[in-house]
Amino acid sequence: MQVTISNLSYLFTTFTQWGQIFLGILRPWFIAACLLTAALLLLPTMQSLEDSYQILLRYLPYGLAVLVILLGQQFVQGRIAMAAVNLLLGYGIIQSQLQAPLEQDQVRAYFTLLSLYWPLNFFIIYWLPERKLISPVGFTLATIMSIELLSGYILVNYSDNYPQLLSQYLSLQPFGHNSDHFMNHWLLPLASSLLLVVTTLILFIHTLIKRDRSHSVLLASMITSAMICAWFEQSGISSLFTSLIACALLVTLLFNSHDLAFLDELTGLPGRRALMNELKHCGKHYCVVMADIDHFKQFNDTHGHDTGDDVLRIVAQELAKVRGGGKAFRYGGEEFTLLFKRKALADAEPFIDSIRQSIADYPLMIRDKQTRPKSLTKKSNKKSRKAEDISQVQVTVSFGIAQRLAEQKPEEVMKCADQALYRAKENGRNCISR
Repeated sequence: MQVTISNLSYLFTTFTQWGQIFLGILRPWFIAACLLTAALLLLPTMQSLEDSYQILLRYLPYGLAVLVILLGQQFVQGRIAMAAVNLLLGYGIIQSQLQAPLEQDQVRAYFTLLSLYWPLNFFIIYWLPERKLISPVGFTLATIMSIELLSGYILVNYSDNYPQLLSQYLSLQPFGHNSDHFMNHWLLPLASSLLLVVTTLILFIHTLIKRDRSHSVLLASMITSAMICAWFEQSGISSLFTSLIACALLVTLLFNSHDLAFLDELTGLPGRRALMNELKHCGKHYCVVMADIDHFKQFNDTHGHDTGDDVLRIVAQELAKVRGGGKAFRYGGEEFTLLFKRKALADAEPFIDSIRQSIADYPLMIRDKQTRPKSLTKKSNKKSRKAEDISQVQVTVSFGIAQRLAEQKPEEVMKCADQALYRAKENGRNCISR
């Protein structure tokens, strides 16, 4: 019977760990997936909309894009703001230059340039560093867009043969145009379609590696802008899809701002602000645990701040695995906090001790910085990788635990847990004190 229970516990733990990994991969894709799904589901309903709603939808992208630009500049999320600028320019060109039939050479020329430049700009923005919109990076992107607009205008309006060449280029469609099947109304030129496939594959692989929400929504924006051009003859597609892109950018901006305010950048754990907000809504029965890495300042002085940051990440990673309903926070510096809702001291203590032991047993390998090679060439790395240059060190954590008493405020419970932490330090560290 004990073997069976042990096996079930092992399977449950394994399933939970794989589930967390899977959710970690999917989480950055949530907004992007909602954008693309909503675009495909809502497109067939556009023809049934009343004229008043179609007029409103026609002007909605302008307001949403401007809002994203202003908030992106304010919250220092330049790539989202730059994507909104690109979205606004592309939609403005559609409304000002592409409201005539595509059979006209000049209209077809503008459309072909848009089908190339619009997704391409999203691809460029994807790789830009995170800066404010008004910055050298933003100025560089503005210069690229200005060159695209100016060159396109000159080629279309002051060249005799260019519109005809683009018209011939547009006729090379990867799908036929005679069937009523939805995919057969594909207007992207063959070269644009191939370019889209290649860039999408590159960004998709990179996004899977980075697992970043902004990257995934920029990839989805690039795909959606190409879909607008591909199915351009569908009624209301530009207004609908552009509005959805703007909404996705706005939601991403708000989520990113929330993460900046409430998540610790180094460890990925919720920060002190998130902890205090959580304490206001966790009821009357809870335990607070203060945790502090033992001798961390001495460790930093000996091994360097980079290694110290690695230790903080490792400790945070282990604390995040706490079971029993506990939730880990980074309080500041080398201090962390665990919060157990609806738990008494006796109920929470075994889970804390399990985490304490897992951190103490963690095999942390440290390389002597005195023997670290100055050159990073392969030859020097091979020569310098000797067993005596690497040592294993032990990192331990002390814990102080306090349970909320009647009429105690959150700050008072935190103070009691902090006092218990000092007692744990006085009792020899790497222990739990009440």
